[in-house]
Amino acid sequence: MDEQLKFVFSGLCGTLAALAENYGMILTLCCAFILIDLTTGLAKAKIQGKINSDTGYQGFWRKTAMLTALVFGICLDALIDYVGTLGIISISLDSPVGRLLALYIAINECISILENLVACGVKMPKFISAALKAVQKDLDQK
Repeated sequence: MDEQLKFVFSGLCGTLAALAENYGMILTLCCAFILIDLTTGLAKAKIQGKINSDTGYQGFWRKTAMLTALVFGICLDALIDYVGTLGIISISLDSPVGRLLALYIAINECISILENLVACGVKMPKFISAALKAVQKDLDQK
């Protein structure tokens, strides 16, 4: 392996290690929920006879945009921390942006998973959907 590739690889590993320390669990959960949503969405489309590659591509790019928004939120957290240490301006937030975006994405994915499961004929308790929608409403107001 040449030196430039080793340098890039070590930088990437260092970045991932830093993210895992602060955002590991929520990133893992978001990725898991996105994969589950994709799977249940495919099952729903198959059951309903509506499998369409255009819809699949749109869903893929929407999920990619959500993960990009999450990375953007994590970068905003880092920027806010950095600016705070400089003492130039005072920025205070009740919660880190990245974690709020991750929670919002996770809740929306869970709601979508429940909707897909119900469309597939799986019986789900209504209180789960109601609880998720209540959290979503609270997050919308923050």
